[in-house]
Amino acid sequence: MRPHLGLAVVALYMCIISNSGRAYAQKLYPVQGPMAAQTPQPVLVGQTSFRVVSTGPLFHLLKSWTFPDGEVLQGKAKKVKATSVNTPAAVPANPPQPNLAFAWDAVYGEGFFVAHILGKDFWQAVFKGSQGTVLQVETLNGQQGVAVDNKGNTYKMVW
Repeated sequence: MRPHLGLAVVALYMCIISNSGRAYAQKLYPVQGPMAAQTPQPVLVGQTSFRVVSTGPLFHLLKSWTFPDGEVLQGKAKKVKATSVNTPAAVPANPPQPNLAFAWDAVYGEGFFVAHILGKDFWQAVFKGSQGTVLQVETLNGQQGVAVDNKGNTYKMVW
């Protein structure tokens, strides 16, 4: 084996090992609520429970999110179909909700949910923490999504 090829293989292996358990940059950024007002804004990081060798959308493999205070929220994603539109006046303020239509519209623009999500299958998950935090996350394609928690925060998911 050529020396430089061997170094490349070792470097690739080290990258894979160092990323075990991570959801490869799947993050939640606060856009509304108390967390959005913090400076610097906290970022929530998604994690899988096992090593994943992939750079594609892995939302369905997410097992937890870590909050800035160290609280780990656990849950499991499932595929659902959007059959209705929830508005803030029509639903309780806290998750879990049938869907987060109001959050999609708040993050991506008025009418986004109806135009791009309604009638389609999408991924939805509810994550619960040991300190009482509940987080609901939705994504259409694993790369674009939204979340809300029971502390008044709305998030944009970015891959």
